[in-house]
Amino acid sequence: MNIHLPEPLKSTILAAVHSGRFASVDQAMAEAASLLVERLQHEQNQSTPPATPQANAVPGYKPIWEVANDLRNNVPPEEWAKLPVDGASEHDHYIYGTPKRSKS
Repeated sequence: MNIHLPEPLKSTILAAVHSGRFASVDQAMAEAASLLVERLQHEQNQSTPPATPQANAVPGYKPIWEVANDLRNNVPPEEWAKLPVDGASEHDHYIYGTPKRSKS
């Protein structure tokens, strides 16, 4: 598949790849296509009313766990691998620079 993009858009995508945000142009375009598919599905869901109304549902808003999941899915695996394994127990050390707790 060949995709022809306007030059300003193409330059922005290439800059994001060169900065390390994406591993390749293919990865950047795959993420862009995923976002487009998600948007199209969202628009389709908005145009067709649900069969049964959900209690306390606010139209156009995602539950917080879905928002968190979307954010988490946008972080590349190699970035997750950089996180310390003791981040939960030593959060004060990593956030505020306090000494690490002694191991007991």
